[in-house]
Amino acid sequence: MRKIIVLALAVFITACQQTPDTPTVVSITNEDAKIGLAVNSPSHDVANVFADVVTSKLPHEHDDVWQRIRSQLSIEVPDHPAVNKWRKYYLKHPNFMVTIAKRAEPFLYYIVQEIEARNIPVELALLPIVESSYIPYGVSHMSATGLWQFMPVSAARFNVEQNWWFEGRRDIVQSTRAALDYFEFFHRSLGQDWLNAIAAFNSGEGRVGRAIKRNKKENLATDFWSLKLPSETTEFVPKLLAIADILKHADSLNYTFTPISNQPAVEVVDIDGQLDITLAAQWANITPKALLALNPGLKRWATAPDSLYQIMVPITSARSFKEKLATTNKKDWLRWDRYKVKSGDSLSEIASAYTINVAAIKKLNKLKSDNIRIGQMLIVPYNKNDIHAWLHTNRFTKKLTHIVRSGDNLWDISRKYKVSVKDIVRWNKLAKNSLLQPKQKLAILL
Repeated sequence: MRKIIVLALAVFITACQQTPDTPTVVSITNEDAKIGLAVNSPSHDVANVFADVVTSKLPHEHDDVWQRIRSQLSIEVPDHPAVNKWRKYYLKHPNFMVTIAKRAEPFLYYIVQEIEARNIPVELALLPIVESSYIPYGVSHMSATGLWQFMPVSAARFNVEQNWWFEGRRDIVQSTRAALDYFEFFHRSLGQDWLNAIAAFNSGEGRVGRAIKRNKKENLATDFWSLKLPSETTEFVPKLLAIADILKHADSLNYTFTPISNQPAVEVVDIDGQLDITLAAQWANITPKALLALNPGLKRWATAPDSLYQIMVPITSARSFKEKLATTNKKDWLRWDRYKVKSGDSLSEIASAYTINVAAIKKLNKLKSDNIRIGQMLIVPYNKNDIHAWLHTNRFTKKLTHIVRSGDNLWDISRKYKVSVKDIVRWNKLAKNSLLQPKQKLAILL
């Protein structure tokens, strides 16, 4: 060991003698970090090099996920006005990163591992800070949603499920997989340039591709800093680089990233069948609210029927949860009520009351049409718990105001906005049989 250290110091001294006075920027790749290479700028003295060699850690050996990320940062951060502006902004708002850490804590380790598995820049784990402030339910003015802020068309392009039961753009597993697929695609198609790939994630590969083509035609450089792109995109990339640079120099900047344990907080478990969320929460030994917070893609009281779902549960209860799945008959994964049809009932009204769609009721009861008769017994999901109130309070991120017109009724309004009558009544604190008045304002959450 002593011989190795002496040799390392000798090589370093020789390199210093041959190094020009101008500083050089050294980029450390993920692969370098994984095999424990200590790469140092010429400004380090011998003592620092010795300390770096002795104390270098592999990514998984750090105590804190932020340190794990910092040890693998590889994208060069230039001295650029836009980066400097956002660096100053974040440094003036240290509480912002405290809030981010609280939101990211359940998911950051998982996302970092997914990125490492592909050997792509670990800086991408910081991108949800810029995109959504790590809020899975966040919705932009353009209707992008989730940690990665996917638009519906982009999500569909990369096989993210979006249906009555499930919003994959909000789901951590599906959206992260799709986002990383997206980045790899952009990197391949946009000149193997990661900054261009990140820019394309914001503004689309078509726009970045056209900017590259235009510069090539004019014999100009095609790196991100040389492209003419929308102002939102020219700010988007510097924001990410500013955060990465602050993380890299957090000690000297006296900037705190609230520690997040460098170990799994959750485990992803395959669910092959429809599972009641309240029951799943019991098996995971957490509240339904806590389970939904880990699985923000869920829109209803259960996972989707006839589909394979990957559910996140706390790592501490994953083993017992999987044992319950393995030892419980699938027919008992759901709980049911028997509903007796009354005069005036329709499948639409029953479906709305039980937070299920008409197609599901018809399938459960083997109905060939929408016709039902008084006294008929229907199987419907048991929903006498608080999960529905939580879902319909927390999944809505856009508020509209409906101004009542003559002839309006709650049923027609609910159909217009694709929400339930029950929700409109609750949001506006109306009596069940309220008569609406022209010009009355109703809050609608979407």
